[in-house]
Amino acid sequence: MIEENKSVKNFPNSRNVPKLRFSEFINNWEIYYLKEIAEKINNKNNDNRIVTVFSNSAVQGIVLQSDFFDKSIANKNNLDGYYIVEPFDFVYNPRLSSTAEVGAMSVNKTNLIGLVSPLYTVFKIKDKNINISFLEYLFKSKVWHNYMRSIANYGAREDRMNVRSEDFYNLPLTIPNFSEQTKVSRFLSLIDSRIQTQKKIIEGLSLQKISLVKKLFENKIKFKTNNKTRNWERKKLSEISEEHLHKNPNNKYNEVFSVAKHKGVINQIEHLGRSFSAKEILHYKLVYSGDLVYTKSPTSDFPFGIIKQNRTGRIGVVSPLYCVFKPQTYALGYLLHEYFNSSVNTFNYLNPLVQKGAKNTMNINNETFLNGASILLPMNEEEQEKIYKFLLTLDEKINLERELLTQYENQKKYLLQNLFL
Repeated sequence: MIEENKSVKNFPNSRNVPKLRFSEFINNWEIYYLKEIAEKINNKNNDNRIVTVFSNSAVQGIVLQSDFFDKSIANKNNLDGYYIVEPFDFVYNPRLSSTAEVGAMSVNKTNLIGLVSPLYTVFKIKDKNINISFLEYLFKSKVWHNYMRSIANYGAREDRMNVRSEDFYNLPLTIPNFSEQTKVSRFLSLIDSRIQTQKKIIEGLSLQKISLVKKLFENKIKFKTNNKTRNWERKKLSEISEEHLHKNPNNKYNEVFSVAKHKGVINQIEHLGRSFSAKEILHYKLVYSGDLVYTKSPTSDFPFGIIKQNRTGRIGVVSPLYCVFKPQTYALGYLLHEYFNSSVNTFNYLNPLVQKGAKNTMNINNETFLNGASILLPMNEEEQEKIYKFLLTLDEKINLERELLTQYENQKKYLLQNLFL
């Protein structure tokens, strides 16, 4: 974690300064209305000369629309009504989401001049005593949310914050002097930099693992064993595993699992936020530790369903529509999970089964699924165990780095909550 700055003190009983503050600052914070420090931008692309279109994402900020959606949504022949956004202009997107509870406010840091939808609000800071980075962090906090909710008229569309322009620019903001603004923003930028570094560490380790798994299944990497080396063999899932048909006896197990493409087998309440009654899960299938689950539920990356191993260490249940099967060894199940973790491998395995007569993924029956194409696998248990332990070490390293990332992100949330008024 970022080392605690010992010059930051608590001010729990003060109403004119935040709960956390750098000790060298003693002056009260002052209230400004947005209209006092900002200038509304009404410049439109009347001659249609600008074709760069921005999107305002609560997570990514101002980005090129073509990058955000993998294509341009706006009609390039009809951009004359779009607002022009210059570098360091603020853009407010009134659309609501889980990461933008009152809409997303972002700064254009692209160094490009672009356009945004006329549904957005654009303004620039005109007061030289306002640090733009400080104001950007303030808008990442929730201190302005209550005011926005108080002036909102949601109207027919509940996914959009509908506010009058006059009310929007009467937004009150409590701000310290420029020196304190600068120190707060620099402090938070250090945490942001560490978060980005942590994400790159995780991405690097994940790519390293993907490359190693690919080489493993291409037989370009081999693990030595005490026994005579045996070649990998092509096996059908039905030859190396057994389908589980066990139902939930007397509702003994009440943890319902979901299967997510990134998190694998996971508690469904944690994943989807839904709870289940005992009656609902009476006929659900049991899933033991090490079992693999084929969901048959399509996603954008896995159009014929996802196949993941239960690595929770717990016994739970899944929908009776799923296929549950137990490989000969836990280590072999671990390898199969890694094999099917590739959307390409999953597609190549399942696509021929669909083409053989099934109209959709739900029509791939379990027997057909388990008797699909053979997969090249190590059948020497000692080699399976060595590969499993090697991959497990990588997974544990990645999980540790993810936990560290979560700590940094939680630290940032805490600071955003307590460094502003």
